[in-house]
Amino acid sequence: VLVGFSKDSRLPAEFNITKALSKGGDHTLHVVVIRWSDGSYVEDQDHWWMAGIHRSVEILRRRAGVDLMDYRIQADANGSLSIVGDLRDSDTWKEKSTSIMARLYEDQQTSPNGGFQPGEQIIEESIQPDDREFRLAVTVKNPRLWSAEIPNLYTLTLSLVDDETGDTLQSESCRIGFRSVEISGGVLHVNNARITVCGINRHEHDPDHGKVISLERMKQDIEILKQNNFNAVRTCHYPNHSSFYRLCDYYGMYVCDEANIETHGIQPMGKLAHDWGWRNTFVSRIVRMVQRDRNHPSIIMWSLGNEAGRGKNLVIARRKVKDLDASRPIMYESGGAIIEGVGRTELTDIICPMYPDVEKTLNLGQRRDEDRPVILCEYSHAMGNSNGNIHLYWQAFWDEKLHRLQGGFIWDMIDQGLRKNDPNNGREFYAYGGDFGDTINDRQFCINGMFSPDRDPHPAVDEIKYLQQPAGFGSFVENEKRLAIDVSSDKVCEPLKLDIENRYSFQSLDFLQWEWSIVSDFSEDPLLVGSCNTTEKGRDLELEIDLGNFGASESEGKMKVNPAGGENIDSRANIFDR
Repeated sequence: VLVGFSKDSRLPAEFNITKALSKGGDHTLHVVVIRWSDGSYVEDQDHWWMAGIHRSVEILRRRAGVDLMDYRIQADANGSLSIVGDLRDSDTWKEKSTSIMARLYEDQQTSPNGGFQPGEQIIEESIQPDDREFRLAVTVKNPRLWSAEIPNLYTLTLSLVDDETGDTLQSESCRIGFRSVEISGGVLHVNNARITVCGINRHEHDPDHGKVISLERMKQDIEILKQNNFNAVRTCHYPNHSSFYRLCDYYGMYVCDEANIETHGIQPMGKLAHDWGWRNTFVSRIVRMVQRDRNHPSIIMWSLGNEAGRGKNLVIARRKVKDLDASRPIMYESGGAIIEGVGRTELTDIICPMYPDVEKTLNLGQRRDEDRPVILCEYSHAMGNSNGNIHLYWQAFWDEKLHRLQGGFIWDMIDQGLRKNDPNNGREFYAYGGDFGDTINDRQFCINGMFSPDRDPHPAVDEIKYLQQPAGFGSFVENEKRLAIDVSSDKVCEPLKLDIENRYSFQSLDFLQWEWSIVSDFSEDPLLVGSCNTTEKGRDLELEIDLGNFGASESEGKMKVNPAGGENIDSRANIFDR
């Protein structure tokens, strides 16, 4: 018996198999993968096109009678919490007294695996459904807000309760975060604060399992991104495994959730987006992504897809998204850098070009005819010996005068190599296009990540970590002259003062421990080390470095005077989490 079929390879496909079952005997479930279909024309992303099933296959038993099928959560930074749920078989409601009990807990999640420390129950509300839908609107006073910097989460439970016996018939739960996303004054805000997107594009890839990504691999990806000062991920170019979003909620990572649409092989690129025959293909892929993922606080923007041009099908899809979720902006580039609008069309709330040079990026951030934020959906293509001049982008991103210029997403995170052994010498290597006897291929075009397939960092990672660091250092330069320090043996040096800019949007710098060291070109060992006194200057800090009687210290013996009679001394500060 044919139960159904689906053409979107990245979103869940759900089928009711009840009528295909019979009492007694065994049943066999066959899942057939058809490698190519008309759906392949809208899944033309630059990555491995692997046949097979990339997600789990499950059989779920739903309860008979009234069934809680879906629920939508909206938790805003002002503490307003709204819940809308859908029920199945509501006729049973009239025969039996049943209600929905909603509870909100202020517990603490202690591990990405779901471990938690119980907390106070702050809401308990009984809801009487109206036909096939139920609604609840309450306010939480002074909620702990969610952000990528401080990812506070609450636990919401919804229970179907028999009012006569008090028995719980069904329960659902999810982790929620109170936060708001809006664009005002041409700037993207989270919780009323401007953010800078230190982002990266991430394909789902494993060197041994292809597109099947384990939970441990997802955790590893988020952890190494956080360790290297990334705070945002674009799910290029399709919705990711649902567990990935739960981990982003927990660890604190902003997400641009992207629909499984790309048609860059079609000429012109927007041909299918204009064709009414493809309307349902475009609209359903985008709408179903929003319906699946909208309860995640980590998602702060939606993407209609990648390099699929412009057209009426995308206009309709955009309207549908806004009807479903008006709380998030839409970011959609559409044209692959050179055609179809370069990220400035009517389809996007955020100007999001692909690979503009630094000069064009600066111009976009200063245009007087624009009132939209500028966030590069792709930049600094990390293939081979690349990522050069990236410091010039970050000089612009951190420039307070360019307030509409708010960062971007590097292309991309992971080298998409597949582990293989050379049959001639047994040597293990990462294979790419042409290494499998394939004569039509893109060679190494998918080897363009900041990290190897096993997640080892490439050299450029150190550079981007430095550029994205959440503390900006001043310099010991006054009136364009490097500061001179008198190191005479009988001279007590005046303390040095260094301004530190707090680049966090929500967090202060008081949880950090500051240390300094002085190094010389003529010594491998530090000349002097010490800790810093700090003084708050608004959100920023002033560090005081006390060198004491520098010349009389043991460091003098480590110094070597250069022929010019001077000494090159560099100051550095290390940051340690307390």
